Amino acid sequence: MATNKGVGRLVGSTGDFYRGSIAATRRNENQENGTSGHTQLHSSSCSSIEVSNCFKSAQWSADGTSLITSSADKILRSFILPPDLLITPDLHTLRPYTTHPLPSPAYALDVYPTYDLSNPNTTLLIASPCSLPIRLLSPFVPGILASYPLINVTTEAYIASHSLLFDTYHGNGSQFFAGSESEVSVFDINRNGEGPLSRMKTIPSRRKKIVGGGVGMKGIISALAMSPDGLLAAGTFGRWLGLYNSGGRGGVAGLLEIGKNSGVSGGAEEGAGITQLLWSSCGRYLCVVERRSDGIGVWDVRNTGRKISWLRGRKANTMQRLGAELVNRQIWAGGMDGAVRMWDGLGMREGIVDPELESNIHDGKLIGDIANWQRLTSGGPSCRVCGGNSSFWDYISDLFWSAPYEWASGRPREPLRRGRWVSGYH
Repeated sequence: MATNKGVGRLVGSTGDFYRGSIAATRRNENQENGTSGHTQLHSSSCSSIEVSNCFKSAQWSADGTSLITSSADKILRSFILPPDLLITPDLHTLRPYTTHPLPSPAYALDVYPTYDLSNPNTTLLIASPCSLPIRLLSPFVPGILASYPLINVTTEAYIASHSLLFDTYHGNGSQFFAGSESEVSVFDINRNGEGPLSRMKTIPSRRKKIVGGGVGMKGIISALAMSPDGLLAAGTFGRWLGLYNSGGRGGVAGLLEIGKNSGVSGGAEEGAGITQLLWSSCGRYLCVVERRSDGIGVWDVRNTGRKISWLRGRKANTMQRLGAELVNRQIWAGGMDGAVRMWDGLGMREGIVDPELESNIHDGKLIGDIANWQRLTSGGPSCRVCGGNSSFWDYISDLFWSAPYEWASGRPREPLRRGRWVSGYH
């Protein structure tokens, strides 16, 4: 099926502010700090070495008013969007409200599920710096609100958490999951300075397969996702997928090795580890996003337990994390060519599925630029894109928002609801 082309309108951008080296970004922010009272100086966190800076990830708040980004300079930035972003025809200049320098790169971050800009008690996020305790932060106030150590009981060294997920099944998000090496831990955000409430091993023994019958999956838990009916999905860089009952507190519901071609041709030979998991609203289908992969696998985990379709043409053959988003039955994803693509009808078609819509965000100007789909306002299908390039010589770093798309097909679309998304690389 032919792919329809679309064109978007740029409504907000960071401009050239972050297009440069880490040292140049530091100079720009320190100069602007004299006129803006919200940006914290972070000279100690940025190296003066002329290495390129770029946005590694971007994640929306639940109310769609804020955006949290992670960059190569090891700084988390919070952007508060202007309320007239999609109303006025002028191009908005975007600057961070608050910055959070980290001593080491952030492996993962997640935003509080009931985030509401008008309620400061809900404006929270968690981040996991490498080899340090998990941190609870605020997009409004610099500094650490709380920390949660995950420690190896044998060596007493900090364990790195490669994935984070607020628990939306039990309670109101007062607990969160942290995925590490062959383990998923549960923390309570109200217990500052304390370790996990529970630790679930994904394999009985990391050294001897014979222990426990060898049932389980071994590897770094790189992605976590909770279904609407409380089925926790955990993916690894080793291309294993585990499903756990009772909101992640129960037993193993199933284990899938996605590297094996199960039920559909295409995609089995691709992929270098799971980076994102997306549940359908009905809790039946699970979309598996991988590094170095040209497509997205769709699995029917409730009935057949097999892969039913392969969404090809993603253009994401890179070790960087490129994010995707699921809106109703539409899957949106960005590629290395600076384009955003959409596959429609999740679960309605089997086999290899080509994208239905495509839009070149950068008009082909930035070769190798990473464009990640981000969204959405309740008033229409507008996108927010986080782009970056980790090349040493090409300093490319941009963050911008595009207004509702006018697709060339002329086919009417239902308004898309607001959602969240995360992407990046290690």
